[in-house]
Amino acid sequence: MKSSYLRAGLALLCAVILSACGGNNGSLALSGSVNGLTKTGLVLINKGNGEKLPIEPNTSTFVFTKLLATDEQFDVEIDTPPAGAKCTLANNVNKANGYNVYVTVTCVTNPYSLGGSVKGLKGKGLVVANGSDLVSIEPPATAGADVSFVFPTKVADGSLFGASVLTQPTGQTCAVDPINNPGTMPSGDALGLIVKCN
Repeated sequence: MKSSYLRAGLALLCAVILSACGGNNGSLALSGSVNGLTKTGLVLINKGNGEKLPIEPNTSTFVFTKLLATDEQFDVEIDTPPAGAKCTLANNVNKANGYNVYVTVTCVTNPYSLGGSVKGLKGKGLVVANGSDLVSIEPPATAGADVSFVFPTKVADGSLFGASVLTQPTGQTCAVDPINNPGTMPSGDALGLIVKCN
């Protein structure tokens, strides 16, 4: 009789310990990796059990607190996207086992166009640079008109930029006005650079 009470007590104790782990009597951690997240606001959700998990910027790994049982269904989705970025998931829907409870989150910060206008350009050969990104600018068809330009490569939201004149046009000296340069890319196109030529 004592042994049956003892076995029942041990079984109850084991059940209490397992439930304290936060899962459905499971022992498998639902975890993953994060690549490229530099923005705030990302929240993941495991739709299998409703748990939400905020992910901080520059995080490389994450672990949900609720453990999963073997063969328990999980479905990790983006509950709230980060501001100014887009994230995609891989290996996010499956049944838990000892080999596949690992999700990959890859984020790309939204890119926007960087550019502006050139004032007073008459000569040929002007090249403006933003790092290694170059744009050649021809003089206007109408003398004295401003010339618009946009760098060919978009710049990620929140990234630093700094435009400079790489090659001067024939017979002139041009410089990028420091009023909007250098700067930090906003959450939208930045087309306010001004290049002045004398």
